[in-house]
Amino acid sequence: MKMFGFLLFSVLLFSACAGNNNAVQETQPSAEPEAQILATSETESEFTGNPIIDEADAGNTETVANDVAAADSKIETIENAEIDNNDMVAAVEEDTESDTDSATEMSQEEAEAELAADMAEGDSASLETIPKLTLDMTTAFVPTASRRISAPYGIRTYRMHRGVDMGLCHGEDRTIVAAFAGVVTKVRNQGRRKGYGKYVIIDHGNGLTTLYAHLASWQVNVGDTLQAGDTIGVGGNTGRSFGAHLHFEMKYHGTHIDPATIFNFEEGTFQSALITLEPQQLLAVEDGYQKELAKHRYYKVRRGDCLGKIARKYGISITRLKQLNGIKGNMIRPGQVLRCS
Repeated sequence: MKMFGFLLFSVLLFSACAGNNNAVQETQPSAEPEAQILATSETESEFTGNPIIDEADAGNTETVANDVAAADSKIETIENAEIDNNDMVAAVEEDTESDTDSATEMSQEEAEAELAADMAEGDSASLETIPKLTLDMTTAFVPTASRRISAPYGIRTYRMHRGVDMGLCHGEDRTIVAAFAGVVTKVRNQGRRKGYGKYVIIDHGNGLTTLYAHLASWQVNVGDTLQAGDTIGVGGNTGRSFGAHLHFEMKYHGTHIDPATIFNFEEGTFQSALITLEPQQLLAVEDGYQKELAKHRYYKVRRGDCLGKIARKYGISITRLKQLNGIKGNMIRPGQVLRCS
């Protein structure tokens, strides 16, 4: 009886072991799909995140090259938009710095007002009493050896550019000379970044005054009597300037003259040996410019505009734009009309 019980127990134990071995063999194939899943996730982690490019890289589709290029273009457009936004923020910060600097340094508007006052000294004659201007150009000099006009007289960024800018290149003679005989009435430095920098004004005794601005240095003093061709200084890049040049202005009894009507800068000569200008003609030219400027004096705000963008468009400071329109904060709205000059 005991022997029979022992044999029965052995048979049952053998059967249980055989069943466990079969279960292990049936579960072993599941390890292969698990390895496949892990491998797939590692491959996906190397993708760019762009579905078009990723499918092409994986070989899942026959993507046309233009589609990939279009995807790249979209990404580049988004990145450029982010860069433009950063540039706009930087520009606003730069304008803010400029406004901060204006508290301690002369603003562009103040510089221009001071210069206008300097150029207007002695202009007390009325239109009826102003004689015509006659210039003997046989004794005159072109104020610089440069023959390159970098900015002509006239309207620039919806404002009047009252002189002719002569570009000064590296390695060339930058000596600036008096265009006509006269007396130095002003030697001034408006600042490193503002206004006209270092400039000299000469009164020629016949109602004509000339201005030489953005000088690197001067070699004259107030009260000096100069002959045409005498050295005034060296041309440079001082003041509100973006490159070495001479800013040259002419004014007759308070009315500006386009220097290109007197000088042929490109040839280094004169328009005529004897030049006569009528005051009425000068005023008529000025009136034409003012009528053209009046067309662009006001600006209607569009969606996406900001004060900094509009100020740069019209060549004025944010402070001046806010003053012209009575704006205290920095908020403007689409459809709002702003005076810009």
